[in-house]
Amino acid sequence: MSLLSEKKLEILQQISNAIILSDNVSSIANIMLDLAIDHTGAEKGSLMLLDSRQRLSIFTSRGLDDRLARTYSVEVGEGIAGYVAQQRQSVLVANIDDDPRFNRTYDHYKTRSFISCPVIGKSQLLGVLNINDKKDGTPFTDDDLTLIQIIANQAAIALKNAFLVTQLKSKAAELEDVNRKLIETSVAKTEFLTRVSHELRTPLNSSKGAIYYLLNSERPRPEEDREFLGIISYEINKMIAIVENQLDFLRTEDESRILHSTIINLENALRETLESKMLQSRIARKDLRIHIRFPQDLPDVVGDKIMVAQLFINLMEGMIPFIPPSGEILFTASEDEHVVLTMQTSFRLPEGAAEAFFTSPNLLDPQKSDESLKLYLARKSAQAHHWKLDAANTDQGLRVSLVIPRRDRQRIDAAINTTMDLFLDFVSELLAVNTCSIMLSDDLTQDLVIRSARGLDDDVVKQTRIRPGDRIAGWVAQEGKPLLIRDIREDPRFSSSTLSDQYNTQSLLSLPLIIDGKTIGVINLNNKKSGDAFSETDLKVAQVLADRIASLIAQMKQDGHTEKDLKRIIASFDTLLSAKRRHPHAKMRNLDLTDRLLEKLGVDEDRKRLGLYISMVYDLGLALIDKSVLKKGRNLSKAELGSLRIHPYTTVDLLKDIEFSDDVREIILHHHERYDGQGYPDGLKGEQIPFLSRALSVVDAWCAMTEDRPYRKKLSEKKALQELKEKAGTQFDPDIVTAFTEMMESPP
Repeated sequence: MSLLSEKKLEILQQISNAIILSDNVSSIANIMLDLAIDHTGAEKGSLMLLDSRQRLSIFTSRGLDDRLARTYSVEVGEGIAGYVAQQRQSVLVANIDDDPRFNRTYDHYKTRSFISCPVIGKSQLLGVLNINDKKDGTPFTDDDLTLIQIIANQAAIALKNAFLVTQLKSKAAELEDVNRKLIETSVAKTEFLTRVSHELRTPLNSSKGAIYYLLNSERPRPEEDREFLGIISYEINKMIAIVENQLDFLRTEDESRILHSTIINLENALRETLESKMLQSRIARKDLRIHIRFPQDLPDVVGDKIMVAQLFINLMEGMIPFIPPSGEILFTASEDEHVVLTMQTSFRLPEGAAEAFFTSPNLLDPQKSDESLKLYLARKSAQAHHWKLDAANTDQGLRVSLVIPRRDRQRIDAAINTTMDLFLDFVSELLAVNTCSIMLSDDLTQDLVIRSARGLDDDVVKQTRIRPGDRIAGWVAQEGKPLLIRDIREDPRFSSSTLSDQYNTQSLLSLPLIIDGKTIGVINLNNKKSGDAFSETDLKVAQVLADRIASLIAQMKQDGHTEKDLKRIIASFDTLLSAKRRHPHAKMRNLDLTDRLLEKLGVDEDRKRLGLYISMVYDLGLALIDKSVLKKGRNLSKAELGSLRIHPYTTVDLLKDIEFSDDVREIILHHHERYDGQGYPDGLKGEQIPFLSRALSVVDAWCAMTEDRPYRKKLSEKKALQELKEKAGTQFDPDIVTAFTEMMESPP
């Protein structure tokens, strides 16, 4: 077998193993790029993917300047990569000076040779794979081109699958969130209805029973009394019927006051509603034929997912009884200044009936049908969103239209709401708290209102408004300073305040969210899962997180964000949260050791905060690696080792939408470098390795050695220290090992 054939087989085997080991886009992209560089002997390379604006942007790279890699993008048809993307043909250039297509576009490369290959999956252009600068200085060959084409073709398949998996995970997370809210709403409704039933229905029925007793007692009564009691009995029966209908109305009316807007795909929402069991049985009994014809580019809208689902359910349940057997319903949608969803049926209603269904002021009259009430509730749901729901007979049949304003600011606010929800989930996982909230300043009143919360009752979320300077959050917003309270009873500034029954500790953290020197809100943290008070370490980590959520909100409020941009940020955040939930909680001793070591090394407070934060997130990329690889530990195959070694890149990619610091990216990326230059991913040596990376690697190694792993027993602390000393100067920075040893051998 020829050397080229052997390489082809080896590449296919490694790619096959890589696909099995991961379904994460970032992991696959990094593995493919590493394979391309390794098998061609290149120093530099990049994988560019089409972004939401259909521009080619560098998704991951090796050997390129980090700032260039994060900011460089080209139109299809522009530059080398753009030309390759437009032509959809691979390019091998031995000497760019001799190639009239590119000799004006060549820059920042050491040699004159390169390979650029399109990544195409099922006729869809996904991106471009670029390889530059052979280590030995020679031009790339046809064999190199063949290998790159194989990798690009396999990358296309793997990436397409990964994109689909990402979409499925996003949809699963969305459905899980909807299901959770439905359950919470159902519980709240049950409690509410039980209370109302006791307060209203019981006295009404008691009165009804008393009237019955009086009318049927043996004691004779004048005819006037009997007539009077009959009138009362009739009115009580009417009131009972009205209460029953009023309760149905209050279900929607109550929900409208806790409207939680998010970005909604109308077609998906409609299809999911029509596929629900409650409607499927009714549709089947009538043998109805339902068609949905929406344009592919219909923009998403802003609304409450639960209430939109209820709108569609009430609309269908109100209309189905009037649709003849084997009838047809066609749903279409269009857009201009509004998004318009139209429901066209194959039948007409009696004159005036359609208008009455949606406009009658007496729909709570007990004489009205259940169908009328359903249609009324559908209209109330639309009104809660400030949408317009109309119905009218046409020559083709009944036509129902739902008109939805296109409001870009609402869409951005909804995206911010969704992102804040995910961020709070991330914070609660990272800092192990049960209760947290984000409050933002009202644009008109400047009052702080809760925009997202975890662990708080809906009533608290709805009713809380705090003026700047008032209470704890108002003080933090006005002063622009973070606040750590270990026990509020001992704090003279707030000792008169009482934490509500929803808090099981007297300790809290409250931090300002600051954009360009202006406080836009506050993040509040309460109820540590451990029951302990918050510490200075918690405060330091929370400060870094507050900076990042403020930066993210500012980024999302900027003009120019497309709908795809906002959805990408949300999907990216969802992946980050999923990774954090799959990754073991950062152990407190890891955090404590990092804090003590950085103090011992004389690191300033800003760097210390950064180091503590990084110590909690730097290995999140491991969550996307197959658990069997992590449990195996030793005797890893080349593919398994490759998937393990790209986890710093995966971590950086997970954090990309909240991480604005170049330092953080560099520290995470290089925490597995070795002091002697034999580490990964870039083989940096000595002082080339970021200082915090060197410090974290010592703490990481110590914690790993003193913990049980599936493939070995833990070492004693004395033996672990000896291992660190033996590897000082080769694997670890000797000065940091010395500081760590002195720290561990002296009392804390």
